[in-house]
Amino acid sequence: MTKLFVSDIDGCLAMPYESFRVDRLNALISRIQEPGRPTFSLCSGRAYAYVEAMTQLLGLRVPTLFESGAGMFDVTTGLSKFHPSFTPSIKRDVNDIREFMETVIAKYPGMSMDLAKLTQGAAVGVEENGLYDALAEIQAWVGAHFPHFNTFHTHISIDVVPSVLTKAEGISWLAVEMGVSVDEVAFIGDTNGDLPALKIVGSSFCPANGQEEVKALVDHASVLNDVDAVIEAFDQVS
Repeated sequence: MTKLFVSDIDGCLAMPYESFRVDRLNALISRIQEPGRPTFSLCSGRAYAYVEAMTQLLGLRVPTLFESGAGMFDVTTGLSKFHPSFTPSIKRDVNDIREFMETVIAKYPGMSMDLAKLTQGAAVGVEENGLYDALAEIQAWVGAHFPHFNTFHTHISIDVVPSVLTKAEGISWLAVEMGVSVDEVAFIGDTNGDLPALKIVGSSFCPANGQEEVKALVDHASVLNDVDAVIEAFDQVS
């Protein structure tokens, strides 16, 4: 039985940098508000401010996760906190990684650092502006110097995440906070950064626009895209 349903944002609730599908989000919101449904929350790689805004948009009243679960925002109090594994040592490593990433990104005028994130090194761009070339260089350097970090990517982003702060740790943290077991959690994600969490939850989902390796792993790969797939998955576990 699913007691907690967690959704990624980019690629699931909305496509990055595109207009929100307000009619479909409203259909989801009406379901979230129905009695007897699982509790709905978020786990996104996005920074705090964006996750706070999405929490408010959806009318959620439970904690949500930002920066891949390295941070938790409680909408009922307005307070945020970092995961206990975000230690001073990890913070120093993140700063060193960010400095290296900045030297790489400087080679590509069409890319930039994600200035909002605090617990990971993050950059944004697209393939035609050198994203995958930068990814190869960053991935190799991180693997050689910081093997306790994972390098994830989408078609528009690169995230270097501490291995103790993936979405698996975040969702496990949220489950404890909510008083449920991980087996009672359902999660929908679309990229390789979601894989650690999708492997540990009781029910896993991916939209049709997700990466092939994610579709191959999950319990349920939808034929629907983004928010429609979220609605379908939420209905399935309700």
